[in-house]
Amino acid sequence: MNIAATRVEDGDVGRGLASERSGHETISDKPSELVPASIEGHARPFKRAGVAFANRFFFLLLIGLIWLVPAFAERRFVFAMLVWDVLVFLAWLLDVIRLPRPAELKVRRSWLSPSALSVESKVRLSLVNVSNSTVYAKLFDDVPQQLRFEPAQLEITAHPRSEAEAQYSILPTTRGKANLCDVYVRYQSPMRFAERWAKVSAAQTITTYPNLQEAKRQSVYLIRSRQIELEKRYTHFRGAGRAFESLREYREGDEFRDI
Repeated sequence: MNIAATRVEDGDVGRGLASERSGHETISDKPSELVPASIEGHARPFKRAGVAFANRFFFLLLIGLIWLVPAFAERRFVFAMLVWDVLVFLAWLLDVIRLPRPAELKVRRSWLSPSALSVESKVRLSLVNVSNSTVYAKLFDDVPQQLRFEPAQLEITAHPRSEAEAQYSILPTTRGKANLCDVYVRYQSPMRFAERWAKVSAAQTITTYPNLQEAKRQSVYLIRSRQIELEKRYTHFRGAGRAFESLREYREGDEFRDI
């Protein structure tokens, strides 16, 4: 790279460096322009049934096995156990009816910072609940391995007609395009007997950029090192030349040929 002027002031160094880089493809240094756009969508049933038994349902069924102990002595306790199981199943059906429909839930994926190589950044998942019931949800975001080694799983509690959010982190390992797929939702009501499964179409393609902060630090270091080099080049040392202005008194250690 050529330096056009023989003398370069402090401000000219920065301008000269900028002009040298102008011939290459540049990436905007404004983080807001590199942040991927948010994407959202309504939930829809996952699979045909889309419902399942929650942990509390199985726990109460296990409690009903206690009736087997007295059943060895009195057979009527077997019918008591059957009645208990029927009541638990009816409670599960009631909970299924009270669960909000998937269409009453909406998920939004937002990016808080650009995706940069080897830089940890945050992704926010928001759950919008427009129903009249509180929802205890688990969200699974299908993130590619190049952004995160393990699946993103978040637990969110969304109250009636409100919005709740949670965050997970990513650490990109490669540059370039990355394809994110759908978000899967498993949610329960406060009764915790039944569980619905839903899916939100949130396919998205993002770009992982180089480490911009590291590039800035390298640019500052390069500018500063060039400035120091130029200052050394045009600094005058007395006694180092043959001109009259460079003459000085003899000092011990000077070479005789320079006297």
